[in-house]
Amino acid sequence: MEMALGVAVVALGGLVMGSGAWPFKLMRTFQFEHWWFVGMLVGLVIMPWTITLLGCPGALEGLGNVPLGAILKANVFAFGWGIANVLCGLCFVRIGVALTGAILAGLGVSIGAIVPLVFKGSGLFKGAPDIDSTAGITVLAAVAVMLGGVVTAAFAGFGRDRELKKAERPSGGFLGGLIMTVIAGVLSTGTAFTFIYSQHPIVSNLSIVAADSTVAIAVDGRKDLSGSFRVGAGGTIALSDSVSVSIGGLRASKAADRIAERIGLVNDPEAPAVKVDTGSIPANFGVWAVGLMAGAFVNLAYAAYLLTKKRTWGVFVGQGKELALAVIIGINFSVAVALMGKGMLLLGALGGSVGWGIQQAMQMTGSQGLGFLSGEWRGVRGRPRNLMFLAIAILMVAAAIMAAGNSLV
Repeated sequence: MEMALGVAVVALGGLVMGSGAWPFKLMRTFQFEHWWFVGMLVGLVIMPWTITLLGCPGALEGLGNVPLGAILKANVFAFGWGIANVLCGLCFVRIGVALTGAILAGLGVSIGAIVPLVFKGSGLFKGAPDIDSTAGITVLAAVAVMLGGVVTAAFAGFGRDRELKKAERPSGGFLGGLIMTVIAGVLSTGTAFTFIYSQHPIVSNLSIVAADSTVAIAVDGRKDLSGSFRVGAGGTIALSDSVSVSIGGLRASKAADRIAERIGLVNDPEAPAVKVDTGSIPANFGVWAVGLMAGAFVNLAYAAYLLTKKRTWGVFVGQGKELALAVIIGINFSVAVALMGKGMLLLGALGGSVGWGIQQAMQMTGSQGLGFLSGEWRGVRGRPRNLMFLAIAILMVAAAIMAAGNSLV
């Protein structure tokens, strides 16, 4: 049941991410830099920090206990993703939402799905199977299928470009846009890696175990002490008939330490033997608030540079409708990454790889739908359109293989 929910959550996150830029199609005054600046300010700064600070009691104190290395690691990935995000926005305009989404999905997943099988992530993802395991080989097979979908989408894009040129409707230089999209695809894994490699120390220091709540506990090598447990009104949890621990009111990291001490284990912060998950959604937003700061800087700095260079800051004045549309883009982004992170956790140890793969396939589906609905393929018939439909089908099959691989853990 939890796996099915995880698949549904990451799939929804992918659809929202892929189609989340739709408001820019309705803008007449704002150029790329206008809606990008507002959207990224809302999606990367205002929304995640507001939810974190309001939804996590003592958030700043909790963040102060997060190891600096975890924050720096997250932001290194985020910096690369920030560059990818800028390139992605430019490619939306240059070669269209549909094709950009397809290429990003395939190339991003090939790296994002494989790396966590080799270099294990934090917390729950530390237990991901090895790349040569049955589950790992299944994920590799899904990646191979997905790359086939990317190649098919690229051929469809070249065909679309030729058709549009015949109709004297230039599409913005497909080859240059393709190169930019490939670079963006490689770097786009930054969001997945930010969460996979840094989520545990951040979430566990932001989450607080509440009385009369349910928490998920994982104890390495002790399935009998792992699972979902009810925290009593007094804050005590019964792990077994003979093991009770008082963890109410503690941060998840401290609760894990107390449980480890009670059962005679040493809880290493880098590779904790005991993990406590409260399911806090605001705490997951905290990962993006803290972990994507470098990415936010890149995106906002680039948009600000363009606004200054073109001297178009004044365009914001009197554009309430378009400002609102840009805010929606930011909200869509923030919701999409939050769903991705939550879905990854629901999918379990392999969730970093499988969740990212499914999210990317569904992101492509959302972007293709937006591209077709907005007229990017208007006037294009025959082979190019059929190839794009085939690419969508291939990527959906790859997502199904990913889900099957997760069941093998």
